[in-house]
Amino acid sequence: MKTKRLMMIAVIFGMAMSVSAQEVSESKYGTDSVACVTNLSIYGEAYKQWEAAKFAPEAISTEMVNAWREVFLNCPRSSQLIYTRGEKIMDYFIRTNPAQKDAYIDTICMMMDNRAQYFPVDPKTGKSQVAGIMGRKGLLIYTYNKNRYEEAYNVLKSAVDLDASQLQGAYIDAYFKATIDMVNNDKAEKMTIINVYQELSEVLDNNIGALATTETELETAKEEALASGDSEAVAGFEKQMEKNEKNININKGVKNNLDNLFSPFASCDDLIKVFSAKMKETPDDVTLLKRITTILDKKDCTDSKLFLDAAVKLNELEPSPEASYSLGIKFFKDKKYSEAATFFEQATKTDNNDRKYRAYRNLAMCYQNMGSLSRARDIARRAAQVDPTAGEPYLIIAQLYASSASQFNDDIEKGAVYWAAVDKCQKAKSIDSSIADRANRMISSYTAGFPKAETIFFNDYSEGQSFNIGGWIGETTTIRARK
Repeated sequence: MKTKRLMMIAVIFGMAMSVSAQEVSESKYGTDSVACVTNLSIYGEAYKQWEAAKFAPEAISTEMVNAWREVFLNCPRSSQLIYTRGEKIMDYFIRTNPAQKDAYIDTICMMMDNRAQYFPVDPKTGKSQVAGIMGRKGLLIYTYNKNRYEEAYNVLKSAVDLDASQLQGAYIDAYFKATIDMVNNDKAEKMTIINVYQELSEVLDNNIGALATTETELETAKEEALASGDSEAVAGFEKQMEKNEKNININKGVKNNLDNLFSPFASCDDLIKVFSAKMKETPDDVTLLKRITTILDKKDCTDSKLFLDAAVKLNELEPSPEASYSLGIKFFKDKKYSEAATFFEQATKTDNNDRKYRAYRNLAMCYQNMGSLSRARDIARRAAQVDPTAGEPYLIIAQLYASSASQFNDDIEKGAVYWAAVDKCQKAKSIDSSIADRANRMISSYTAGFPKAETIFFNDYSEGQSFNIGGWIGETTTIRARK
């Protein structure tokens, strides 16, 4: 107990007096390089032993903490490990000394500020990492003491303002939760939640879009490697694709959590009430108009007069893919599919990956409703290319195939369109679990259109055999009997 108390006092008071000590020479190892190297070795070896012991309380040593503190104070630019390992040390003290929690949180904040000062550039990428460091600082403040939500909110907001692309999913999640706390405690207006939600949604959409592009590039590279017989390269690309897919799912998970957190504030009535007041104050605010049309679309509040007014006004002030998308939504709701298709086509020129995907998806549904099945499929395929993790384009194609069954007279060919439709449903749910229930309902419906086993037999076919569908479909599928 006495040892732990001494370590606690050394860390808190030593770090609190560290401001002047940080003013060291330009040398990586400070003014006393021998002492720095010695302390780096002492704390480094002790830390490795503590780590090997799975950070057990009994394995931490006073010598390690003291040596680490000396390194932090006197040669803060010697290694980034000072800060990443320092987080683990502070975490230990916070868990074992809850009464001193806020003092250790302050120390963490100091550590993050120093890391940003001495290591503003990531040595691996050569790019700034300050926003990411500040994002982590905000996350740690909020994680360790949610009563310090205002401080966490301000730090995370500054990180977003610096470079939102550096924010990991956990930082985004903490920022939005801190924002909600600000509003719930009357330290920010409700519109703040809407603004931050939209801002963070765009960050996640951009992340997913960039990752989707990478996925396509990796797939192409893998196919080229396969064609050349380079198995080592194929394995490398598959590993990269697996990592990329994991990152896509992480971003989608954060986005889903963001939507869930936003839901209590996102009823159509609430959104329309808040947005109407804001639009009345600043009717020519293009940023606000984009936010209104985007969020009302996401929350399926597009039947409102506010959505139409905002879409028309936005198109007047700044004709753009975003404005075209909003007008496309309105015409689609009115079942004016030709007019809607014109606007959705214009909307596909956007740089926002999520909006581009939705524009292509909606454009495909316009052609579907106009009976242009082949054209609708081409557009649905484009939507799938924009977002390879989305399953809905394949469900649209499944619907297109099933709706064309009446074009075939032969029982086998008629059944084949349902085989192909089920294939697309299976593909959809294999890449997008969010539409699995809908895909399963469609599969159940389409399997009823499969030919009976005797029909397959008397037409000289067998189950499991490949079958090529002619006409505009032109796909190869597998013969299956109705069960």
